[in-house]
Amino acid sequence: MGELTKQVTQVLDLFEYYKSDKLLTLPTVTRVSQFHPGQLIRRFPLTLGLITINILLFPVSMGLSDAEVTELFKLMTFVSFDLRGDLVYFTDLEHTLDTHQYWRLLTPMFIHFGWLHVVFNLLWIWEVGRRIEVVNNASVLLLVTLVSSLLANLLQYYLAGASLFGGMSGVVFGYIGYSLVWSRLVPTKSMGLAPGLYIFMFVYLALGFTGAIDLLGLGSLANGAHLGGLIGGLLIGTVAGLLFRPSPATH
Repeated sequence: MGELTKQVTQVLDLFEYYKSDKLLTLPTVTRVSQFHPGQLIRRFPLTLGLITINILLFPVSMGLSDAEVTELFKLMTFVSFDLRGDLVYFTDLEHTLDTHQYWRLLTPMFIHFGWLHVVFNLLWIWEVGRRIEVVNNASVLLLVTLVSSLLANLLQYYLAGASLFGGMSGVVFGYIGYSLVWSRLVPTKSMGLAPGLYIFMFVYLALGFTGAIDLLGLGSLANGAHLGGLIGGLLIGTVAGLLFRPSPATH
C-alpha cells in the first residue's frame, strides 16, 4: 500500500508540474477554488460525470492480474473474447457489428489497467475537459468525447488488431486536439492551454510510436488510440471553430 501511495504521489507531482504557470495559464473563467462542491457539479456536470463513471467502473479490471475476468469486463472490451486455459480467443469487429453490440465501440474508454493509468487520465480529463465544458458547453464536450473515443478505439483496433486495450487517454488527446484548433480559430475564447503543453503531448505521442516509452516498464501504450483520439478532436475543433469564429470586421 505504501508503494501505491508513493506512485500516486509521484503522478500528482508530475501533473502539477505540467500544469504549472511555466506551461499553462488557467483562464479566470475556469478557476475553481472559489466554488463549493455543489457549484462545481452545476458548472462542470459532464466532466465530473465522466470522472465518476470511470472511478465506479475501475474495479471491473482490478482482477486481471490474477486472471479473474468479470462478465462486465467482457462486455466493455472492444470485441468479445473467451478464455480457454491461459489462452485468449478474440472475435473481430465484424462480429461486434453483426451482433449489434455497438456499445463496444465506446466502452473501452472506461477500462483502466492500474491506479497510475486511471489517476493520470482523470487528472487530464478534469484539467482540460472542464475548460471545454465552460468555454463551449456540455453538449460540445460530449460530442468531442464520443467522437474521440470512437476514432481512438477504431484506429487502435486497425493498427494493433484484437487485443485488450482501454482508457481515457485517447479522449484526453481528443480534448487536446480540440483545444488546439479551437483556440487558434477563436482566440477570444481560448482554452488557455500554453504551447508547452501541446508540444509535450505531441512529443509523447511521437515517442509512443517509437516504443521508447514501453521500455520504462509501465505497460504498452495504445498509440493508435492516442492518434485516433487526437484526430477526432482536431476534426471537431475545426468544425466548431469555423462555425463560431467571429466574422471579420468590415470597413
